[in-house]
Amino acid sequence: MRFILLTDYYEPIIKSGSIIIGDLAKELLSLGHEVTIITFVDNHKLKYDISVLNNLKIIRIRVLTRSYGKVGRLWAEISYSNKIIKYLNLNNKSNYDGIICYSPSIFYGKAIRWLKDKYKAKTYLVIRDIFPKWALDSGILKEGRFYQYLKKVEYDLYASSDIIGIEAKSDLNYFHNYGLDKSIEIEVLNNWGSPLLPINDEFGKKLLDKNKVNIVYGGNMGDAQDLLSLINDIDFEILDQKAVLFLIGSGNQFDKIKKIIEKKQLSNIILMATIDRKSYLSVMKNADIGLVSLGRKMLSNNYPLKMIGCMQLKIPILASVNKNNEIIEAISKNNIGLVSLASDKYSFNKNLNTMIRDKSMRKIQGENSILLFNEKFNVNAACSQILRHFK
Repeated sequence: MRFILLTDYYEPIIKSGSIIIGDLAKELLSLGHEVTIITFVDNHKLKYDISVLNNLKIIRIRVLTRSYGKVGRLWAEISYSNKIIKYLNLNNKSNYDGIICYSPSIFYGKAIRWLKDKYKAKTYLVIRDIFPKWALDSGILKEGRFYQYLKKVEYDLYASSDIIGIEAKSDLNYFHNYGLDKSIEIEVLNNWGSPLLPINDEFGKKLLDKNKVNIVYGGNMGDAQDLLSLINDIDFEILDQKAVLFLIGSGNQFDKIKKIIEKKQLSNIILMATIDRKSYLSVMKNADIGLVSLGRKMLSNNYPLKMIGCMQLKIPILASVNKNNEIIEAISKNNIGLVSLASDKYSFNKNLNTMIRDKSMRKIQGENSILLFNEKFNVNAACSQILRHFK
């Protein structure tokens, strides 16, 4: 079959979407399917860039405003559908049998309807973050005309799709009560990752301190993760000379976290900007604990890619997440780490202290992590689940 995959970001841009869509594309290719990825770049000289790598066709469409803050990104995303349609009208002579759309962006509805009409193909929509709901929950957005506009765009995206794959069972009611046509299938599709190739761990060995317990957080540092509150809650005497916390990534809380570290002169917290994937994997290969954080205001459930990455590398997880999140049961039931509720600083610091001190426990949790990954979060399982809808 011939598939077209739509995604906001793709390699070499380091985002969770670019990583898991890359894993899915490679899995589809390995099964003998043809794959074309359509994605967007904001710093390219040409309007369009087409490349083929290991039989994977990648079409990169320029969106100039995306790097200019939230307003620029919104303006860029509004243009996604029109740019996809314009490119395919002018340049594409291929046919497609299936469409897979990865969404944090909700502005693909028009493009999906056009693609379905042109190619008579089904669309599988992969939802990882329920937007604009999560932005309202975290206080980034307030109810009003703009929020209602985004809700209409969200509905248009869902209504244009044939199958919607969501992350958590507890979100099924949200979609079943959305007023969508009953012909649209809603199902739980676990997040996924590929078995990792051998990793050169020299960069990580040089960066991390082999004489201490290394705790690593990698990814977005925004309001949804609310690392800022977590940093304020940490009892730094627990870290002391025994452990060091590495925070690697970017986001609107990055500078605020930096100011706290400088103000308190915290030598056992290292803040770093986003690094390339090979370097990041090298760091994680040498990590003792992986940190997962989700803000207390969040109401939705998800399995962040950083959590999947920890499981791939047999790293135990120290998590602080929102109330009723399914992550809590997954971590506790499968004994892959320790978890507390966001803003419960007593429980978090207790878990932090336990994990730093108990090396044998960390080893058991790491072994359990890879078992859970292979059972539920491997790309093979996700790909098989998606493909059965296109037979």
